Amino acid sequence: MHMSLITEYRDLEANITALETARASSRGGDYEIYRSLVSKGRVLLPYLSGDGIAFGPSRFLGYKDNTVSEHVKREQLDGRETTPRIRQVLSKQFGFTITNTPDDAVDRLFHRFCSSLRAEPDNAARTFWITPEVANWLADHLGDEEAFISHGTNNVDEIEERVLRDETLPATTRDAIIKARVGQGLFRRRVLQSYGSCLVTGLNEQRLLVASHIKPWRDCWDNPNECLSADNALLLSPTWDALFDKGFVSFSDGGELLVSERLSSNSKRALGVKGLTVSLSAGQISHMRHHRNIYQFGD
Repeated sequence: MHMSLITEYRDLEANITALETARASSRGGDYEIYRSLVSKGRVLLPYLSGDGIAFGPSRFLGYKDNTVSEHVKREQLDGRETTPRIRQVLSKQFGFTITNTPDDAVDRLFHRFCSSLRAEPDNAARTFWITPEVANWLADHLGDEEAFISHGTNNVDEIEERVLRDETLPATTRDAIIKARVGQGLFRRRVLQSYGSCLVTGLNEQRLLVASHIKPWRDCWDNPNECLSADNALLLSPTWDALFDKGFVSFSDGGELLVSERLSSNSKRALGVKGLTVSLSAGQISHMRHHRNIYQFGD
C-alpha cells in the first residue's frame, strides 16, 4: 500500500516523536531498525532533542503517520518524493525557503550522533535542512558567534519591534531575522556555507569574517527569503565589510571593484587594489544593483 506524504509541520513532529520513541527503547527490533535508518540517511533533518541534537532521515520523516516497524515493511519508499515535500512543509512553517544543503560541521555532528548509537554512517555525501532553532543551537555549541559584527542603521529598534510583533511568522523565524541584522544566526551560517572565504582577500578564518547584506537589512527585513538568503550577502574581512557597508566600495555586474569619490586618495592608495575583479553569483548581481543605487555609483 502506498504511504501518504506529510502535509503539515505537525505530521513531521509526529514522525520525529516516533523516531525518538524507537531511540529511547535502546534495544530490540525497533531500535535496530532505527539505527539502520539514521546511519544510512542521505538527506537529514537535524532537530533538537532532550540530550542535544538528533537526526531524522527524509525517507522516514516524509511519510505521514510513520513508525519504524511499519516503515521497514514498505517497499516503495522514495526520497525523491519525500525530500521536496519536507522542503515545502518546512518553508511553510518558517515563512521562508529552507533547502537541504551540505554542511561539514553538521556532518561531523552526524558522525558523532551515529557513534552514540553504535552505528557506522555510510560513506556517502549528505545534505541537511537547517531550521532557525537548529542554527541557534549550532551557534551556541560550535562557537560560530565569535565573529565580528556588522551593525545596520536607520530606525533598527523600531523595525526590530515590528519584526517581533509580526505573529504571521514563527518566533524562531523572527529571531533569525533579528540576528541577521548583525550578520549572525541562520543568515551567517548560510553565508559561511555558501562562500567560505572573504570575497576580496580570500581570508578563510571564519572568526574574522563578516556576513554582510548587499541589500541592507532595513530594506529586506520584511521578506524572510531575501533577508536570510546568501544571494543577498557578501562574506568579507572586517575592513572590506566596513568599506562596503558604508558605501565606499561596490561592485559592477561584472564584478569590477567600484570605489567611491568620497574615499580619500590616501585611502585608495592604501587599499592597493586597482583593477580588482571578483566573481559574483547571479543572485548577488541582482542585489548589488540596489547597493549601487543607494550609494549613487550609477550604472
